[in-house]
Amino acid sequence: MDAFTYIREKLPLTLRKNEKDDDTLIGLPYPYTVPCADGFFNELYYWDTYFTNKALFAVGNSQQAKYNVLDILYLIEKFGYMPNGNRTYYLKRSQPPYAVLMADDVYRATGDKAFLKIAFPAMKKEYAFWMTKRVSENGLNHYNTEEDEESCKSFYENYVPTRISIDKKRNAAYAGKCYFAECESGWDFNPRFQGYCVDFNPVDLNANLYFYEKLFAEYEVLFGEGDGKAWESKANARAEKMNTLMWDCVTGVYRDYNYKTGERSPVISAASFQPYFAGVAGEAQRGGLKKLLSVLEGKFGIFTTEYVTEKYQWAYPNLWAPCQYIAVKALENYGYIEEAKRVAGKYAKLIESNFQSHGKLFEKYNGLTGGIDAVSEYGTPEMLGWTAGVYLECKKL
Repeated sequence: MDAFTYIREKLPLTLRKNEKDDDTLIGLPYPYTVPCADGFFNELYYWDTYFTNKALFAVGNSQQAKYNVLDILYLIEKFGYMPNGNRTYYLKRSQPPYAVLMADDVYRATGDKAFLKIAFPAMKKEYAFWMTKRVSENGLNHYNTEEDEESCKSFYENYVPTRISIDKKRNAAYAGKCYFAECESGWDFNPRFQGYCVDFNPVDLNANLYFYEKLFAEYEVLFGEGDGKAWESKANARAEKMNTLMWDCVTGVYRDYNYKTGERSPVISAASFQPYFAGVAGEAQRGGLKKLLSVLEGKFGIFTTEYVTEKYQWAYPNLWAPCQYIAVKALENYGYIEEAKRVAGKYAKLIESNFQSHGKLFEKYNGLTGGIDAVSEYGTPEMLGWTAGVYLECKKL
């Protein structure tokens, strides 16, 4: 059996249907896809689903991809934002915003304009969450949490040390808040934010919200609700701020921006491909893609960050599926087609090699050894989810 056949046969086992709340599980109106067939991760996760849907489209199941998006829109309507997942203990945080991109994928795949029109108000509601609950003084956005001070303190003192080393001299409540915010970033845990995630405007978060603004401008015209100019103005203002504050002309890459200190992150990461994925970068930043490849590309794909001495699972030398997808699409967007094919080919071969050895797909991989011995804070679980989706996308090139 090859990897594609395995994915096609295994995907139905990742379906769940729970219309009613059950203990910590939040009921959803439609069947939904979870990352794993069993064991780990048996909930609908937010940003995972964007990449998982790529697998569903690839095997011809656009209806299930649509159901996944409808469930996410249901949760946005219910709570005012999309939680990390459909569990009550995830209600104090979101994850990287991809709802609009997912809905747009369904629309492009099916031509279902009625679905998109129904989705549009919920998507604007989610955008309002980011622009009220997660906005910085400079108008750009950051990650955060709704956890109270005591929960943040307990999280830092009792949970974070089980995964990474901590500075016991820090104010535990604020430190915990920062690490809860890092969970919202999807990159839990990583060196990008130096342990101060709340203080940073991340390049990937703001690039995605730029994407929202650009698509909203398009939808407003599509549905005859306006001329889209106000949304275009918001997008242009965001791009200008990002290109002023996040673009490092010395090293030639985008970096996360600490809006409290006015400094950029010292760590170059795969998140810096996101402004190219969203189309934020102008001609002056185009060459940054080559710089990122020179720093982050390895034998098996794109490292999560440049070399760092600390051990984080969202850092060198690990390879994560979302980073490969974003990098490949970023390269394609700016005309680096051969480079995109090269990166996609490396990752596809990595998946196939490990599938031959283990008969499974995994959550993450070691970019140095090409194996499943990844740096991990909770192990390396078997996973379909985003690994399957990104692999099948890479095979298209």
